[in-house]
Amino acid sequence: MVIKDRHSRASGAVVGSAMFLLLAVCLVAGCSARSESDNRIRVAASIVPVADFCRNVGGDLVEVRSLIPAQAGCGHTFEPTVGQMKFLADADVFVINGLGLESWASDVVSKVGNPKQVTMVASDSIPRRLLLPTGDADLLSSARKGENVYDPHVWLDPSLAIYEVEAIRDCLGRVDPVHRAQYTKNAAAYIEKLKALDAKVAVLIAPARRKEFVATHPTWTYFARRYGVVQAGEVEELPGKEPSLAQINLLMDKVRDLGIKAVFAEPQLSPKAVEVIAQDAGPRVKVFTVDPVGDPENPAVATYVKLMERNAAIICEAMK
Repeated sequence: MVIKDRHSRASGAVVGSAMFLLLAVCLVAGCSARSESDNRIRVAASIVPVADFCRNVGGDLVEVRSLIPAQAGCGHTFEPTVGQMKFLADADVFVINGLGLESWASDVVSKVGNPKQVTMVASDSIPRRLLLPTGDADLLSSARKGENVYDPHVWLDPSLAIYEVEAIRDCLGRVDPVHRAQYTKNAAAYIEKLKALDAKVAVLIAPARRKEFVATHPTWTYFARRYGVVQAGEVEELPGKEPSLAQINLLMDKVRDLGIKAVFAEPQLSPKAVEVIAQDAGPRVKVFTVDPVGDPENPAVATYVKLMERNAAIICEAMK
C-alpha cells in the first residue's frame, strides 16, 4: 500500500545497496519468517511514541517494534539497520506519524516491496484545523510552492495523540477483523488514560508563573498551545545542525528581552549551543532537559504516559 503522507519526501540514498543485498540474502534464506505458533500481527512503527500507541491498542495480539531507536529522537533523518529492514519486510502493518517527519519512509517501503503490507499515517486522522505551521527549515525547504507545511510533533499534545490512537485502532481492526472488538476495547481504555494524562499535565503546568521558554528544536509548539506556555525561540532550525554565531546572538537578545529563564535541551541532541546561550544570557537562565520521544529502556520514560508526566513536571519546575 502506498504511503498517504503527502508531505513525506524520498531521501534518495537512505539505505545502501550493500544493505539491501544482505537483506535479500536473509529473505531468501528465510531469516525473517515468523514462527508458525506466533499468530500475532507484526507492527513496525517509526518512532517510540507511535510504537507505544500500537502496543496499547494491540495488546497481546500484536508484536510491535519501533524502527527509530530512542537515542535518535524524532527521526527526521534515519538509516535503518539490516535487522530493522528484516522486521519491516515481514511486518503486516507499518505505522508512521506523518506530516513529513519520516521523509525516508517512502524510499524504504518501496525497496522492501511487500505488497501485502498496510502502511498507515497516524496523523492523517487529525483535523487540519488543529495543526500548526512548522518552523522546521528542512520541511519548509522541501515543500512545494503554496503547500501547507505543518509541525509534525503532534503527539506532544495528548488530545491530538487520541486521534492517532483511534486511527491505529481502526487500522488494526481492518487488518485483523476477527479481533476488532478487542482492539476497540483496548483503545477505549487507553484513551481514558490519555484524557486523564491531559488533565494531569494541565494541573502540573497551571502554577507556572513564567510562560516563555527556548527549545533546542521546533518541537514543543503543540504542547505549548495546549497548556498555555510559549515556545519563544529555537536554537536549531535543523536537527543536529549547530546554529551560527549570529543566530545565537539573536536568540540571546530574545532571552534577555523577554526575561526567559528556561532553555530546554533534548537528550538526543547536543546541548552545546543551549548551554552557551544559557551561560551568556544571564546568571538566572538555566538548562532543563525534556524528552520528546522517551525510551523503553528507561523506566522513568518507558511509556508515553510516563514521558509526558515527567516532561510536564520538568517544565513546571523550570517556569517557577
